[in-house]
Amino acid sequence: MKLRYISCLGLAGLIAAVGLSFNVQAQVQTPQPKSLAPAKVLAPTAVPRQPAVALPVNAPQALSPPPSARALVPLQINVEELQKIDSDSVGTLNQEQGGFGINMWEGTSRSLVEKLLPKLPVSSSSRAMRALMRRLLLSAAKAPGKISPLDNQLASTQPVVIPVAPQSAVKPEAVGKLLALRIELLSAMGDVAAVDSLLKVSPNRDSDPALLRNETDVLFISNDNARACPLVAGQIRNIDTPYWQKAFIYCQALAGEHDKANLGADMLRETGEKDEVFFGLINALTGVEKFEITSLAKPTPLHFSMIRAAKVQLPKDVTSSNNPAVLKTIATSPNADPALRINTAERAEAMGALNTDVLRQLYAGVTFTKETLDNALSQASAERTALSRALLYRKALVESIPTAKAEILAQVFKLAREGGLFQSTARVYHRILKDLPATQDLVWFAPEAARALLAAGDGASAEIWFNVLRTTGIVDEKAAALRDQLAPLARLTGHMSDDDWSTTKLDSWWKAETMTSEEKPVDIEAAHKRATLLYNLMEALGDPVPARRWEALLDGPPQSATVMPQSALWRTLNKAVEDVKRAETVLVAMLALGQAGPTQVNATVLRKVVTSLRMVGLADEARAIALEAAVAAGL
Repeated sequence: MKLRYISCLGLAGLIAAVGLSFNVQAQVQTPQPKSLAPAKVLAPTAVPRQPAVALPVNAPQALSPPPSARALVPLQINVEELQKIDSDSVGTLNQEQGGFGINMWEGTSRSLVEKLLPKLPVSSSSRAMRALMRRLLLSAAKAPGKISPLDNQLASTQPVVIPVAPQSAVKPEAVGKLLALRIELLSAMGDVAAVDSLLKVSPNRDSDPALLRNETDVLFISNDNARACPLVAGQIRNIDTPYWQKAFIYCQALAGEHDKANLGADMLRETGEKDEVFFGLINALTGVEKFEITSLAKPTPLHFSMIRAAKVQLPKDVTSSNNPAVLKTIATSPNADPALRINTAERAEAMGALNTDVLRQLYAGVTFTKETLDNALSQASAERTALSRALLYRKALVESIPTAKAEILAQVFKLAREGGLFQSTARVYHRILKDLPATQDLVWFAPEAARALLAAGDGASAEIWFNVLRTTGIVDEKAAALRDQLAPLARLTGHMSDDDWSTTKLDSWWKAETMTSEEKPVDIEAAHKRATLLYNLMEALGDPVPARRWEALLDGPPQSATVMPQSALWRTLNKAVEDVKRAETVLVAMLALGQAGPTQVNATVLRKVVTSLRMVGLADEARAIALEAAVAAGL
């Protein structure tokens, strides 16, 4: 209905006479006043006080119109549809929690992210890389969009201000793709807790097939069948795929519905499914026949859950997988051989997928005879196996004499460095090493103790051993040489101030590094290699290296065979740093390091990565990567 605006005098009578519906956007009409009783004087509506304006004395005063004559302005109501949450933008880390910020992908094209993100080296044994990749995948940030070719052109007169054109909308079919990919990568890292936390904030968690499958895998690999099976039951009606069919059959077997499970398995086999491990485990769970797994090179979360439920022994070739999640599961499986568990636990701990305490417990859980413990050093040197490493740990635990314990630890770290397990070993022995008194009679062990403590992230305890070298080196020539050898490492880690550091210490380091004695023959090629690494790391972290030190390395071979990142990746990294694109820099830097990580990559590549991270404001992270390479190389 239409609304007629009337005078105040007739309003009460009109409302009493008829019912009205209001349309606030109807045309306003002002009726002609009627000749009625004298109007009642109404109190004026309060209006904001306006500044006084000086007027001529005889100027007429403009009077406010009576209420009945005021023009009523239609009320405009803007209704906006609430936008759906972009699932690709959700995350569990804001900037205060370690995320890279809501605008971390600003200026980065979605096509580049979709191309490079799946290549992240999630199986790398570098803890520093793992921490960066985890933050990248968990950060809450606006998802990257399509970028115009003009977006990345910089104005030559304004090098600091980088204009970023608006990113175009993403096609509907692509929405959620990055979230699913992030979850898959976290799963491949073996970070079950991170996957679970990211799933909980996913807006389409209950409808996206990829997310539903990832959630089910997380529950199976966590041995949480009580939550997994209801989820499976809800999907089997909607998704006709072998994955959900096998999971549903397994849940039927767990529920005691053996006839239904066997019937379902038979029907699935008739469709052409070739998963013989699955069929054998169903037979074992339903009591049809016992089953022994002879080979399982590519196990799935469902396989692991079924193997635990059926109490079937894991085969030895299961360790051929390099998936951190798989290795972690084997390490914590009670139905695996102790040596197999220790071997996989060492690899999972090195990758950051397994808590160090679990590896300590596995080492301590192996029993040895007194005779074996007495010959631990010689046996461990000869065998170099997972059990021999457990033997050394047990020997170090029970040894009470500090000098003897230091000798054991020196052997432990020597073997660990040769086997590429130095950092993991340093974390395992951290508590034992921390309790070892740093005295002058153990000054010979000080460099290795300091390196191991730094690798374990305990700079405060390493400083104690640094001080032992400083004080003893004043009066002892050998201690002074050890002090000089350790000085650059102290500087790299930030434990030597600007006042205590000078480039002449690099001369002292080189002299100590190449000093020949009967006890220590010099490997000049290895010394050149360590010097090359050291000088690159020093300059990458902002400390200049004198030209004379670089010139001393020219005596080595003019060229060496090495693996370098592809030119396109190198150029992309340069551009990301130039434009201060932090997330893109992290992504490309991790690809440049690759699965080998900082301990094995070429020194030139490592320098580039460390410099790039530092230039985009990640100085601590750059130093952590440099430290991993330095301690592993024995600097």
